[in-house]
Amino acid sequence: MRESYLLALCLTLVGALAAISVLFLRRERVLRRALMQDELTGGLSQRELDRRAGAWLERARERARRGAFFLVRFEQYAEICALLRAGEDRELLVQVAQRLRVTARALGGMVARTGIHTFTLCIPDVDEDGAAQVCAKLLGDLNAPYRLGGRQIIALFRVGAALYPDHGRSVQELQRCARVALLPPDGQEGASWTLFNFRMLARERDRQGLENDLRLALSTPDMEQFELYYQPVCDGGTGTVQGCEALLRWHHPVLGSVSPGITIEIAERSGLIVPLGAWILERACSQAVQWPAAWRVHVNLSVKQMEADGLVPLVARVLEATGLSPRKLVLEITESLFILHYEKHIKILNALRSMGVSVALDDFGCGYSSLNHLRHLPIDWVKIDRSFISTLESDAGSREVVSALFGLCQAMRLPVVAEGVETEGQREILKALGCRVMQGFLLGRPAPACEIQALAAGVS
Repeated sequence: MRESYLLALCLTLVGALAAISVLFLRRERVLRRALMQDELTGGLSQRELDRRAGAWLERARERARRGAFFLVRFEQYAEICALLRAGEDRELLVQVAQRLRVTARALGGMVARTGIHTFTLCIPDVDEDGAAQVCAKLLGDLNAPYRLGGRQIIALFRVGAALYPDHGRSVQELQRCARVALLPPDGQEGASWTLFNFRMLARERDRQGLENDLRLALSTPDMEQFELYYQPVCDGGTGTVQGCEALLRWHHPVLGSVSPGITIEIAERSGLIVPLGAWILERACSQAVQWPAAWRVHVNLSVKQMEADGLVPLVARVLEATGLSPRKLVLEITESLFILHYEKHIKILNALRSMGVSVALDDFGCGYSSLNHLRHLPIDWVKIDRSFISTLESDAGSREVVSALFGLCQAMRLPVVAEGVETEGQREILKALGCRVMQGFLLGRPAPACEIQALAAGVS
């Protein structure tokens, strides 16, 4: 009897151990699959791509074969997602991944989702000419419309490419080079794909160094490396100054004057634009308080400044501390502010305007929904983008567009500023179209605060 009981107990234990073993095997398979696959798209994970690509590089090294890594980035992903319904952002990424898998398989390669909205492809037997062809195919496949919820969505992508063994001999080196290639070379900001070269790496290192230098400059109590220049905003007919736009200048102790475009780009990318923007606001208001009563000071706001908490209290504190009348301050914004957090930013602008501060919509005419925004945004001024002004004399289409924009703004009783006026011909056309307020080199170049103060003293 005792032996029968022990036998039954042993059989039970063996069965339990077998069940536990099966359970562990199943969990192991689930974990292995999780490590190998991207949970959302079902494609390869970053870890699995690294493993497979590393093995491929070993074989390529032994056989003296070439290849390439391609990093695909979904451009304006956050902005597009803000326009989609719940869950459609995930479905869109799934469709992108499916297209990339088809392309990768056709080229004998592999693809993985390696970021929230980035994908990496590893394609064998590709040289420099082949990389151009692969990039063209990728962009052609990806830029075709996507269907979501019964409607079509257009998505834009950018590709960075790096060659093996030219640019690197390890997975990590090639991925780093592809990431650097995603940053377009100077003067090629509109390019949709770029092949890495080592000058890019040097440039990126320079910019990383500049970011560090910018942090150091911002940490100094007196901010001595920064200065504000001001460009007059004038009556186009008489040339009378009505105000000035504050423009940042960074005097690097070693490099000298750093391009304002590069300074703002680094500040935006690093988030340093928030403390830097606060300094610009305070300095501009403290200097503008000495200007004639009729002059306004225009200060630009970035997306990150609007996203940061405390903008309205900051403006209130600066106005109180400097003694500048709120009606003399114009804060310039761009349409991109409203793509992600429309309602939040509307409340911020309404709060600023309730203080007496004016708001100008900058670069008007370039946004994807300018006319719609013009009807609904709480703004007081509109600045016509310089790209339209520069072709007024040579392009009848530009004249028609500017005329239509002026007519629309006049119907809505919004004052207009034409930016980038550089020739007498442009000024005469603008005057004929009914534009009164202009800004540009013809009417006044950016100048240091002392020169603007001398100009103001002559007016007072």
